[in-house]
Amino acid sequence: MALKMKSIVKNYIILCEGVDTVNFLLYYLCSKELDYDPRFADDIQLFNFGGITDLSLFIRNLMSMENFDKVNTILIVRDAETDVDKAISSVKIALKKSQLPVPDNCNLWKRDEENNIKVAFTLMPMCSSNPTTGALEDLCWNILANDPRHEMRTDVTSFVSRMKEKYHRISAHEHKSKLHSFFSVNENLISLKIGEASRVGAFDWNSNYPKIEKVLGTHTISGENVC
Repeated sequence: MALKMKSIVKNYIILCEGVDTVNFLLYYLCSKELDYDPRFADDIQLFNFGGITDLSLFIRNLMSMENFDKVNTILIVRDAETDVDKAISSVKIALKKSQLPVPDNCNLWKRDEENNIKVAFTLMPMCSSNPTTGALEDLCWNILANDPRHEMRTDVTSFVSRMKEKYHRISAHEHKSKLHSFFSVNENLISLKIGEASRVGAFDWNSNYPKIEKVLGTHTISGENVC
């Protein structure tokens, strides 16, 4: 199965912003929806690089690990947050400082011919070549598998909006508040973190918002393209 470890044991690596993203992708990679291509579960290793300011240091530490010379591809997955351009710039700066290939934009591979390594990055929630602001929680909110999810999401959104407007609560992290409010009214999801919710089937891996497979795509392994 896909691994999350401190040592390098696979040739294809995904660096994730935070443990929630690691676990979200871990359960997706090992889901039945990707059974058609076992390489997703067998050949990819996940690392948590920490917060958005930790990426540069983490990459330098990764490059000093044993077996780094055997790594073929690195995909960086982080949130776009409130500023897409700033998020892209942050990833590029971290790669440049580490003297790794710097892709021109999201979802494009850049190859280092000398060291035979390819690097790409993508931004949650859309994980597309035209990223939008937001975070993993926005992606999770839109792929909830519970029925009647549409009606429940409308009611939860109204509740969070009411808390914000009347009581001046939930301003900076509204996306998190909506998702975890939804969890709190579903018995099998109460108090769970995103990774734990992924494990118990909270999300629809076949959703078209976006097609989750595009987060990685079969080309993550071949290194030809991200989507």
